[in-house]
Amino acid sequence: MFDKLVEIILNYVEPEEDITPETGIKRGLNLSSFDLVCLSDEIHQEFGVVLGADDFRECETVGKLVARLETAV
Repeated sequence: MFDKLVEIILNYVEPEEDITPETGIKRGLNLSSFDLVCLSDEIHQEFGVVLGADDFRECETVGKLVARLETAV
């Protein structure tokens, strides 16, 4: 699931460093609010999980977002 999520994220950003589970979603990836909405839509299409703004605030890192998705699938 981590690799698929990274693949989706790479549709929106070109990070200077590799994305790891510790990479921050907002600060590490510099995703805009619009990017997060689009990312949320792609996550819904790929995994069938609906994420809201609170999910992105609570899941500060890519690893925490993966854990959230794994519990919802």
